Formats: sequence, C-alpha cells, structure tokens
Amino acid sequence: MMKGLQKRIALNFFGIAATVLITAVVVIAFEIHYHLDMFKQETLHNNEIASLGSHLERALQESVFYTLIGAVILVFILSHFAAKRMASPLIQMQNIARKWIKGDWHSRVIISGKDEITELGSSLNELASQLSKQDRIRKDMTADIAHELRTPLATLKSHIEAFEDGIWEPTPERLRSCTEEINRLIFLVNDIEQLHTFDAPDFQMNISRVNLYELVNLSLNPIRAAYSQKGITIKVQVPEYITLPVDLDRMRQVFLNLLTNSYKYSPSGGSVTISARENREYILLSIKDNGIGIKQESLNRVFHRFFREDNSRSRETGGSGIGLAVVKRLVNAHQGEVWAESTEGEGTAIFIKLPNKRNQTSS
Repeated sequence: MMKGLQKRIALNFFGIAATVLITAVVVIAFEIHYHLDMFKQETLHNNEIASLGSHLERALQESVFYTLIGAVILVFILSHFAAKRMASPLIQMQNIARKWIKGDWHSRVIISGKDEITELGSSLNELASQLSKQDRIRKDMTADIAHELRTPLATLKSHIEAFEDGIWEPTPERLRSCTEEINRLIFLVNDIEQLHTFDAPDFQMNISRVNLYELVNLSLNPIRAAYSQKGITIKVQVPEYITLPVDLDRMRQVFLNLLTNSYKYSPSGGSVTISARENREYILLSIKDNGIGIKQESLNRVFHRFFREDNSRSRETGGSGIGLAVVKRLVNAHQGEVWAESTEGEGTAIFIKLPNKRNQTSS
C-alpha cells in the first residue's frame, strides 16, 4: 500500500506519461487514417488494393492501441517504483522527525548521494545536533539555577526559623547575613536576565567608534576604589591613539566583568595589567592578574554558564558563574574572540581579539 507522498508522486508521473502517450497515439492514429484515406481515394477503382488498405489501417490502429495499453501499464509500474525511490528518503525524514518530537535526539537521517535530498537530510541532522545541544544546555542550566538558588534559600530559611523559634536573637550581624543571601539572589536573577537578553533574537548593539584608552578608564571608574582599598595596583598599557568600532555600554560591561573577576581572585597588594596592541587585521586586548590562577583542565570551561572551578570559594566572593559567559556572548557579538591563559598560583590572563575595522561607523 502506497503512502500519501509516494502515491501523489506516482500519480503525477503516471498522469504526465499517460497524457503524453495518449496524445501521441491519437496523433499517430489520425495520421494513419488520413494517409490511408488518401491512398484509398487514389486507388478507388482497384477493389483489391482498397480492401488491402482497409485491413492495413485496422491492423495499424489495433497495434497502436495495444501498444498504448502496454505502455500505460509499464508507465504505471515504473512510476510506482520511481515514486517509491523518491519518497523513501522523505518518509524516512518524517519518521526521524517524529522520534525527535519524542525527545530521541540520537536518531539521524541516513541518505547517500550528492543531490538536494541528501543536502536536506544533512541539514536536518545538523539541526538535530543543535537542538540536542540546546536541550542539554537547557536542562543543565535549569539544574544549575536550582543549585544556585538552593543554598541561599536554605540559609535564609534556617535563619528565619531560628528567629521564629527564639533560638537566635535578630542581631545586626545575623540580619546582615540574611541581607547578603538576599543580595546574592538578586545578583543571580539579574545575571540570568541579562544573559537571556543577550541571547534573544532581537538583541542589537549601537556601534560607534570609541577611543580604547578612554573606554578602559571609563570601565575602571566603578571599581577603582575597591582596587585601592585592597591594595591592588592597576597598570594601563593601552596606546591612546587606538580606536575601534564597538557598542560602548556593552564593551564597558565586558571590561567591568573581567576587572571584577581579577579583583576577586587577586591577593591584597597584587597587580592587574591592562594592555593592547593593534595591527591591520585585529586589535588584541589583555587583562592579566597575579592571582590564584585557573587549573589547565578548567580553561576551556571558564566561559560556560554557571561554571565555577571552586564552588565554595565562589560563594564566598559572591560569583554566580555567569560573568564570563556574558563576556563571551558580547565579544562574539562584536565578531571577536575571547580566551583565557593561566598558570595555577601565578595568575590569569584574559585575551580579547577584535577585528580592526577602520572604516566602520555608527549603526
């Protein structure tokens, strides 16, 4: 039993071929009758030849008719197999798509060849891979958010229950502890909302040409006092002539996130160096600290959402594991690259490579 698509393809093939055959037969039959009729008119006085012409016409017409029937049957059979061959990969894609709907992302379309159907199958397989990846990210992100919310909420619950039961007095220190946990929740929600904004399809940037030296100093202003209080020296080694097309607010956020990380993980009396150099193709920026560093096996994951090399240490400093994910998203939006290099115990360097588009203007 043929399925819908296969049946439609077969009927289309059959209809086209049958129409061509019938038209050809009608034309041939008309031509045979016309020419034999002329022959009869010319041999009107010769009965034997006229009778032979009539038999010849009937023989030709019957031959054409039976040939037509045979050709139609052959066309039907060939149309069936051709339609089955053409519809088979499409039906396979439909069956695989139904498995994807049920969450079976491991199923793949298997098609050989170099035609458009094969390209469609390859595109669907790539789509499945991306959807599988996004589904895994969604599940991991949900689990990570639940994990991040659980600790401060459990702490708040235990504090409030202790106050209610009279075990603890609501002293300023204990109330401050509750406030810190609430602030952690607020920061986490803001970070998640921010990351969601950057991932939205309608996310846009306002590009303008910005002086890099001024951008760095502008980014340092909100955190300069904290650096000074901790005794961390800031070294800015950025040429004053470098300009680049960026979204000023977004790039300030990139620098602020990176500088905040350097502040958290640098020791008192440490140093942070911000440097830049340019050539015709790109501008390379770096922020280096002499802090605790990152393990080599963690370098490829530091820009993942909610990744924290040391959960206990990150909780003490208030990090959510989203800051570097935001940095990566914004740098990529500027068509740039970002990566980390680190030696454990000696410090970390974050590099940002942006295209040097000298003629780009505001958009």
